[in-house]
Amino acid sequence: MNKKIILTLLIATISFCSAYAQYDKIIMQSNKRNITLMNDGMEIEWTITPSIKPDTYTYYNETERFKKMKFISDIDSIEFNVEVNKPVFFSIIYNGDTAQTKIDFINYIPNTLSDEEKLYTLSLFWSEVKYNFVFIDKLEFDLDSLYRAYIPKILATKNDYELNDQMRLFVASFKDAHTNVNFYGVSDYTDYCPLAARYFNDELYIVNIREDLEKLFPLGSKIIEVNDMPLDEYMKKHVVPYIYSDFEPTVKQLSSSRLFSSSLQSNILTIKYITPKGKTLTNAIPRDGNAKGGEYAGKKWKHWKNPIEIRWEKNDVAVLEFNTFNDFNDRLIPSFEKIKDTLYSAKGIIIDLRQNGGGSTHIAWHLLQYIVKEPYFLNYAWQTRINDGVKRANGNWKEEYEDFYTNTAYRTVMPDTIFIPDTIKRFDVPMAVLISTGTVSAAEDFLIDLYEIPNRPVIIGSPSHGSTGSPLMVWGFPDIGFGRICTRRVLYPYSLKPFTEGVSPDILVNYTYDEYMSDKDKDVEVAIQELTKQLRKTKGKK
Repeated sequence: MNKKIILTLLIATISFCSAYAQYDKIIMQSNKRNITLMNDGMEIEWTITPSIKPDTYTYYNETERFKKMKFISDIDSIEFNVEVNKPVFFSIIYNGDTAQTKIDFINYIPNTLSDEEKLYTLSLFWSEVKYNFVFIDKLEFDLDSLYRAYIPKILATKNDYELNDQMRLFVASFKDAHTNVNFYGVSDYTDYCPLAARYFNDELYIVNIREDLEKLFPLGSKIIEVNDMPLDEYMKKHVVPYIYSDFEPTVKQLSSSRLFSSSLQSNILTIKYITPKGKTLTNAIPRDGNAKGGEYAGKKWKHWKNPIEIRWEKNDVAVLEFNTFNDFNDRLIPSFEKIKDTLYSAKGIIIDLRQNGGGSTHIAWHLLQYIVKEPYFLNYAWQTRINDGVKRANGNWKEEYEDFYTNTAYRTVMPDTIFIPDTIKRFDVPMAVLISTGTVSAAEDFLIDLYEIPNRPVIIGSPSHGSTGSPLMVWGFPDIGFGRICTRRVLYPYSLKPFTEGVSPDILVNYTYDEYMSDKDKDVEVAIQELTKQLRKTKGKK
């Protein structure tokens, strides 16, 4: 064998053994996959993942030099004093398998991709948009010009965070929630402000704040400036460009959330605000929501625990919370079938879709079968792009192929007829459907199929998100993430009107600050009032 080959193999073997040896010096044991990681008093749930080598915990901080970190299992624990930019290696033995684990405490953000890879990432997304993005006929700018404008911006990025930031701005130009990018690991370098705000009558109020900051930023304070700019001006310049929507109610809701969401620790927000007592104050908000944790004063966001829940309100009205249409390995429909019979004793039913972020349209169909009175209903029609090289080649001189030449040729698929089995027992009581900005995707498919049906349930709340479709997954980003591009434009099944903005409720429910902060659910109260009116009308006819 050639001496150079032998030497190369020997070096590779030594490097391989050294890489494994550094993990074997320190070992801890666990009988459970989920263990606790304490980072200077902050408790984090850590999932042991032997398949990832190394299984890395990344902690980014721009100012600190040392951190005390402790891993605690059900039978063991191990503690480290970690110095910045000096990784720690150890192994966790779990169920006979070894997880090679690494603590990466850093004060810099990696620049993972080369210039060629960055340009490829941008180009790949642009090329897929050019031939597959279904709303290309609605763009108010030239796609190729946008792409050319972003080439120098992408090449000027100095690290992964900046690359993610520019890609997000590029993709947000298409204003569609099913068209976006996701970069792995960027959240490791960011933190959020421990403050939440919400719009009421076009004015932004603080509705939640970490308890240690409550005296400085009182609940109910009205924000009037951010970083020495009027609030509206700051939002339009620094927040709205990142929002994947142009539907105004959704833009407003998402903007208020994004304002204080995760960003670099160095991105300081200083706000001017008027307190409930009338004082005008200006203070910087710490960006340490993750790093510090803590309890919050103010409106507690209700996170659903179960995909489907039933609760009872006054006047024998049942609230069916259908919190998702994700199928959970074919378990969602059986779960609904197990509990649905209790609803037949209700005098009215409220279907709550306010937190339903979508999933499978087939789940939406299943629910519709219990609501629609006719023996069938129509599913939405839809459109998608058509690409034909020969027709495009002839499109610059044949009028019949001009759409192919301009990349705006579409195929339209007419509505499907969904027949309802005779075995389905319908809910034969007054019904209402609650919606909000959180009603998205397949949950909006449900609304689209329902909306034009005569004698349907009344829709109550605030406008839905305004985005559905079939996203094309773009997996080719080099080791850094993936993208999605919407390929389906949904049309209402009877009118064939394109779904271009959120579904507007029949009864719009607006909240004052005090109503929002109270424990009362105004949407549900309005729905109960409406169903009670319908019940009285029904009794009167009898």
